[in-house]
Amino acid sequence: MFKLHSKASSATSSTTSFGSTGQSNGYSNNNGNGYSNSNGHSGPKVGIFLVGATYLDTIMHVNTFPTEDTKHRADRVEKRRGGNAANAAEVLGQDSRTKVWYMSSLPSPAASKILLRALEENNVKTEACVLHSSQHAPPQAYIIAAGNTGTRTIISHSTLPDLTLDEFVKKFDASCMRFSSDIVQMGCPFRWIHFEGRGADVSRMIEYVESVYIRQGWRHKLTISVEFEKGDRPGIQRLLQQADVCFFSKLYAETLGFDRPEDFLSSVGDFCKPTATLFCCWGAQGAVGLHLESRTRFSSSAGVIPMVVDTVGAGDTFIAGMILALGVRGYDIGRSLRFACELASLKCSQYGFKGLLQSISRGT
Repeated sequence: MFKLHSKASSATSSTTSFGSTGQSNGYSNNNGNGYSNSNGHSGPKVGIFLVGATYLDTIMHVNTFPTEDTKHRADRVEKRRGGNAANAAEVLGQDSRTKVWYMSSLPSPAASKILLRALEENNVKTEACVLHSSQHAPPQAYIIAAGNTGTRTIISHSTLPDLTLDEFVKKFDASCMRFSSDIVQMGCPFRWIHFEGRGADVSRMIEYVESVYIRQGWRHKLTISVEFEKGDRPGIQRLLQQADVCFFSKLYAETLGFDRPEDFLSSVGDFCKPTATLFCCWGAQGAVGLHLESRTRFSSSAGVIPMVVDTVGAGDTFIAGMILALGVRGYDIGRSLRFACELASLKCSQYGFKGLLQSISRGT
C-alpha cells in the first residue's frame, strides 16, 4: 500500500516517502489527498475516523506516588474528558485541514453531554457515537499523576456495553453518506481510520470497512491503524494482521518481556501484516518505527521541554501526531516520528491538549 524510497537506512538521514505517490516528501507535498500541504493549502479536508472508549477522567496530581495505606494531599485535581482515541481526536481537530469523526459507546444524552461538548468544541464530529439511554453515568477513570517520576497510574470502571458490529456498521455507513459531497474531490470518505485494539469485535469492524472500501475501489487510498495498549486482550493476533499501521505502547512491549522497543518491533513484526509500519512509543526515551516491507528502522528522541507538568494523554498525542504527519501533512516516516515525539513532549509541558498544534507551530 505504501511506497518506500530510502537513500539511507537510518532515521536521521532517511528520505522515505509514506504515501500513495512514491515521492520523497518534505514539508510541502501533495500526496494524493487533494491539496498541497504548503502554507497556502487549498482543497477539501482530509477525513479521519476514530473509534474508541470514552471516559470522564479525575486526575490527581501529586509530588510523589503515595505509599499504600497512607493519606496523601493532591497538589491539583482536575476533571476532563478522557479516552485514548478521544484524546487523539481532540488534537487532530486542531488542524484546519482535517475533518475528524469520533465513534464511541456512551451513556444517556444527559450523562454524555459533558463528554460530547468537550469534543465538539475541538472540531470533532460526534454524531457517530452510540448513546445508551439506560446508562446514567459515564465510564470513570481515576488517575494518579506523580510529578517526580512523570508516571500516571490509572484505575478505570465502566458498565457500558462495548460497540457492537451492527452499531458500528449503521453509524459508519451514515457517516460515509455525510461525506457524499467530498467523495468526488477526495475519492473516498475517510483517508485514515483508527481503532483502539479492543478485541474480536474491532477485527470484524475492520473487515467491514475493508469490504466497503474494496467494493468501491477505495482501499488503496485508506490507512487503517490500530493502537495496541494492552497485550492481554482477546483477538489481538487477528488485529496485528489487519492493521496498515500499528501503534504499540511501552506497557504492551514490557508485558511480553521486552525492555527495548527495537527488539520488540523486530519480534512482533513476524505476526503483523507484511506491508505494515510499526511504531512503539517509549516515554521519555522517544519512539521507534519499523517499516516491515523494507526492514527500515526509524528512531527519534523525545522533545526537550523545561518541565514535565502533565503526562496524561502523551501517548495519545503521539498517535495523533503520527496520523497528522503521515496522513495529512505528507511528511516522510522519519520526519513524522520526530514531529510526533516533539508534539507528545510538548503535551507533557502543559495541562490538557488545548492549543498544542499552535504551540508546536510557533516553536518550529
